[in-house]
Amino acid sequence: MRIPEQKVEEIYNAVDIVEVVSDYLPLKKRGGNYWALSPFANEKTPSFAVSPAKGIYKDFSTGKGGNAVNFLMEMEGYTYPEALRHLAKKYGIELEEAEESEEEKVGRDKRQSLFIVNEFASKWFHQQLLESEEGRKIGLSYFKERGILQKTIEDFQLGYAPDSWEAFTEAAVAQKHNPEFLTDLGLSGTSEKSGKLYDRFRGRVMFPITNHTGKVVGFGGRVLTSEKQMAKYINSSESAVYNKSQILYGLYHARQHVRNEDQCILTEGYMDTIVLHQNGIQNVVASSGTALTPEQIRLIRRFTKNVLMIYDGDAAGVKAAMRGIDLLLEEGMNAQVLVLPDNHDPDSYIGEHGSAAFREFARAEAKSFLDFKLDNLSQQLDVSDPAQQAELIRAISDTLARLPDMLKRQLFVKNTAERLDISEELMARAVHEAMQSLGKQQRREAQRQQRFDPKPEAEVKPLRAFETLDLARQEKELLRILLNHHDKSFELHPTENLEEVENIRLIDFFMDELEGLPFENTVYENLKEEIFKVYRQNETLQLHQYLSHPDPAITSLTADLLSLAEVPSENWRKRGVMVPPIDHDLSRAVQSAMYHYQRRKVGKLLDELQEKMKVMKEEEEDELFEMFMYLTKMRKEVAEKLGIVVEK
Repeated sequence: MRIPEQKVEEIYNAVDIVEVVSDYLPLKKRGGNYWALSPFANEKTPSFAVSPAKGIYKDFSTGKGGNAVNFLMEMEGYTYPEALRHLAKKYGIELEEAEESEEEKVGRDKRQSLFIVNEFASKWFHQQLLESEEGRKIGLSYFKERGILQKTIEDFQLGYAPDSWEAFTEAAVAQKHNPEFLTDLGLSGTSEKSGKLYDRFRGRVMFPITNHTGKVVGFGGRVLTSEKQMAKYINSSESAVYNKSQILYGLYHARQHVRNEDQCILTEGYMDTIVLHQNGIQNVVASSGTALTPEQIRLIRRFTKNVLMIYDGDAAGVKAAMRGIDLLLEEGMNAQVLVLPDNHDPDSYIGEHGSAAFREFARAEAKSFLDFKLDNLSQQLDVSDPAQQAELIRAISDTLARLPDMLKRQLFVKNTAERLDISEELMARAVHEAMQSLGKQQRREAQRQQRFDPKPEAEVKPLRAFETLDLARQEKELLRILLNHHDKSFELHPTENLEEVENIRLIDFFMDELEGLPFENTVYENLKEEIFKVYRQNETLQLHQYLSHPDPAITSLTADLLSLAEVPSENWRKRGVMVPPIDHDLSRAVQSAMYHYQRRKVGKLLDELQEKMKVMKEEEEDELFEMFMYLTKMRKEVAEKLGIVVEK
């Protein structure tokens, strides 16, 4: 189904971008805009700006920008229609969607089809658990024995895959689901001998894995018998909708609780997350069958900077915690670790002691990353031996070197030196050496990545002469003025009589003055011409069309041009220096930008023409001389507008 254009307009008119972004990021007002740390990069100083007046955001760390729709597409992985539907629901706008054409049906996004197949699979497995004799006897009994309540089974849509080679695949194909999608998602496999499809999940309880918007992207399956030589857990294969390094199990259920508690509890398994959630500890997620990744940490950082990792006390758990600490610190997070006693996991601890005891244990025993590392390394090493003490210092220094905040790093250096009974200078030197080593390692990795994953040749931009760069900057400035003030008029002083004043619409002026002067930059030219074309047809512009443009280069450029790069420096404001808005004198800004551009552009065209005239053929003389006289005249007129004397 397609959303009618009038409904799209209604959605855009209803949206408050500050409200939308605030669902994901803590915004702080500064001047007329709101600012936050970038959700797309690791940074200490806020560079993510939201302009309520223009309805746009701009992330100066990564260059990303756009309107509320683009923001949701970036944060949630929505398609354009999905983002619009989300906003329609948020603002209570009823959608009566138009019927899709055959062409639109054929071109429907494959990702959407994969989501539909996964949703079917989730419901089918859930139905098997609750309604089939095998599912109730094996799967449901297992969950009940583990103390999982019916409501929790419903909330997490837990399921069961029958111990059959083709039960699910036959059901999916009978419902007209594409067999290719079944194999793409790892729900079905293909027999090498017969070429027939078979079920990959057989005789397992099923855990649907959702993204943070609640869409099913994959599955985890746990086998319940030990009769066959089978892996205890298997996950869906990665697909266009499932990348395990970018998914956290349970985040959809946990995200509001994480925001409210300002802490995310990170566990190792599906059942740990489910049991904690059921017992009222709902700010909990799991790393979905993979070691913790930077992408997962950035996902958490959208909701909080505080993470409590819960690991088993065995060697594997300690090793995972050590690695997780370093990754969390690199991403600017605050890390704590809770190690459960006697090989307990959260599920078994709560089963034996209850949820109240678990909460009390977590409050009393959770350790800072520094305490956890020092305690564990001190147990492994003999600190009375200078060589092993040096090893301990280097290990802690390697962790502290990953702290991006200089003040925090210095305070931890001081604290660590006191704990180890060494001088602060010695500890600081060790951390400095670790930072240098880490920097070299990161540079080597970047060089290695560049060798093995070079940019496509088309993306490699050659160095340009200063002339071209300067002209491109002038083109961009003209576009900035056009987009920000397209609906305004200004006072134009005709050259013939400077005392006369003509009130002219800005976009009409641009169309007249830029006729026959194409921009050098292809993206700039495409945006300019599309604006002019739409205006000729409708005599109006809707900027959201360019902020949600099919060409991502135009979307990014539009957001860049609309973003308030002209916001004065905070230092100027603190000093009491009043800096006027960049276009406070619109008439002067428009004419200055236009005439300086024309002067440079015409000069460039004249230079190119004179080179052509050196090698021109006889039949080209009249045409080239006529063009030369026209450009010479134009250069003189532009110079007069700028008050510049041109030598003949």
